[in-house]
Amino acid sequence: MSVAALTGIGSLLSDQSRSRLLMGLMDGRAWTLTELAAHVGIARSTASEHLSRLLDAGMVTVEAQGRHRYFRLAGAEVAELLETLGSFDLTAGSPHPRPPRAPSSLAQARSCYDHLAGRAGVKLYDGLLAGGVLAFRAGVLTVTGPGRQVLGRLGVDLPAIERGDRQPVRACLDWTERRHHLGGGVGAALFQALLDRGWLRRGRQPRSILFGEEAARVFADPAGAGGGETSEPAEMSPR
Repeated sequence: MSVAALTGIGSLLSDQSRSRLLMGLMDGRAWTLTELAAHVGIARSTASEHLSRLLDAGMVTVEAQGRHRYFRLAGAEVAELLETLGSFDLTAGSPHPRPPRAPSSLAQARSCYDHLAGRAGVKLYDGLLAGGVLAFRAGVLTVTGPGRQVLGRLGVDLPAIERGDRQPVRACLDWTERRHHLGGGVGAALFQALLDRGWLRRGRQPRSILFGEEAARVFADPAGAGGGETSEPAEMSPR
């Protein structure tokens, strides 16, 4: 990354409203200008100016559908950059460091663009490692042979992911937990598979996640999960 690019990113993120717009888009979905302005608590005209700058910088994209224009992050790379920057603690060297703050529901479980984050995301990642679904080989995070079967049962098409351009598995540093959750193509596909099964559901608040009783099976024993009926969502995550 060049000095000019780094300075440009710093300039964009130095405005709190722009940063909050980007964080609102971290749930991976597309939002209208009106929705984003209401979420951030600014006027539509102000939100429009900020989004124009983010569009020019290539950090967001816009798609017209009927009378509406929908904004979303430009891609997983932007989300990973924001998550990484969010995990950088400028108070770490302070004699009185402040822990990262987030609404309790988002600290417990949230979407990190297209994969699961928060305490629940960290718990899932730890379980995949402990269950032998994932392993480090020569310092590189990989899916194990038995893990391929487990992910297949959960609805993850690993061969299709491996044919794509995206890194299959990636340890993504969680900005509230200061530990890793699962990113990459597998993290995204597993998150979507759990949403498709109804084990996880999106809440009304941007990035919030609701859990059904069946979701607890995945978090308690990821290597043994892979079936079961859906259940009604609950406003809590497995502990």
